[in-house]
Amino acid sequence: MSGAWLFVLVRLGALLILGGLIGLYFEQLFAGLFVAALVSIWFHLYHLIRLESELATPRSKTVTVPDGTGLWARTLARIDHVHQRLRKSKKAYRSLLKEVRNSTNALPDGVVSLTNTFEIVRYNRAARRNLGLKAKRDRGQRIDNLVRHPDFIAYLNERDSSQTLVLPSPVLEGSFLSLRIVPYGGDDWMLLVRDITEQTQLARMRRDFVANASHELRTPLTVIAGYLDAMSDEPDLPEPWLRPVGEMRSQAARMLAIITDLLKLSRLESDSSLADEQCIDFAEIIRRTAASAPDSMLHPSVELRIDTAKAIRGNQSVLESVVLNLFQNALRYTPPEGNVTLCWRLLDEGGAEFAVIDTGEGIAEADIPRLTERFFRSDRGRSRHAGGIGLGLAIVKHALNRHDAELHIKSRLGTGSTFSCLFPEQRLCEIDDEREQNAPVTATDPL
Repeated sequence: MSGAWLFVLVRLGALLILGGLIGLYFEQLFAGLFVAALVSIWFHLYHLIRLESELATPRSKTVTVPDGTGLWARTLARIDHVHQRLRKSKKAYRSLLKEVRNSTNALPDGVVSLTNTFEIVRYNRAARRNLGLKAKRDRGQRIDNLVRHPDFIAYLNERDSSQTLVLPSPVLEGSFLSLRIVPYGGDDWMLLVRDITEQTQLARMRRDFVANASHELRTPLTVIAGYLDAMSDEPDLPEPWLRPVGEMRSQAARMLAIITDLLKLSRLESDSSLADEQCIDFAEIIRRTAASAPDSMLHPSVELRIDTAKAIRGNQSVLESVVLNLFQNALRYTPPEGNVTLCWRLLDEGGAEFAVIDTGEGIAEADIPRLTERFFRSDRGRSRHAGGIGLGLAIVKHALNRHDAELHIKSRLGTGSTFSCLFPEQRLCEIDDEREQNAPVTATDPL
């Protein structure tokens, strides 16, 4: 038993003895004991009333814990200690919160704290500027009720923190924002907003420059190639000129191929949607592409594995460029004794896969993430000798993006490569159904 409790019991016993003695003096023992008990109860009740009154003081006022003696002194001292610690903790928390707000407001990127249901909790100045948020009106609102772009709503519903979304600014016309959600604090989310208008404009200027330069170069290069063809067909061409003219024809053809690919890539990068979409017999495209392979002992054998007749809704020329580029890459880097396989099949999880599998030289793992960059080649000397210019996979990537598809690459040095194009289920269609929908309707006489 602690000393404080012993003191309380001793004082209570002394009070009862005093009351009993006074009661005996007046020949009222029980009355004296009762009065002594009432005095003890009143003493403790008085301290409880004072304590409750002080603890009920509003937080904006300074709380003074009442003095006490014995057990009350110890109890009230503990309460006062806890209260002081709480005040210090609140002060430190407010100071930390102020520093966090100041630091987030200093960030050039917008930060929006969201609940699990995407309701706005707080945001910094950059987010208010980029998204047009207002404190009194928008705090507590769902972010998808304020940014109502359909791509943004779909992005939120997917809850995929590994992806980044680029949208036009809802506030400034001609501006673009990069949006990304990341989980934090359990079930909450944080929306990161970055203004990428400058980068977007630079990328657009680069695409326009490449497209314009390629277009302007194509005409004079075509003229040069025409004159070289005419010279090579000239029967009286001197012997010393035969080899230089042939080399010039080869280089001119290579430059025309580069310009053609650059123009095709520029169109794919600049166009936001596909033109002339229809239900395309993708299996037939694969067959025609495989049939175009040179039948020679200097090239690998080609095998077809077509397991479905499903077609794809899209642009035929763009889809043909996907198949042709992947097929030519496989032929280029596979030895004559190797094998190239073209596969077209449905996936168990939905959608379809077009895969080009080769038994060629393979690709270093470190180079795989950069394969779809324009003009990137894992082995520049080998690629130049083989005729590659580093644009084929960039074209494939952007062509697949226009069809909501993805390119997956698996490869190991010395064992070959697999290039897989994954098409979503909503892109699949049936040729027969398409023909029935587009068939002309003829009127018949009633019976």
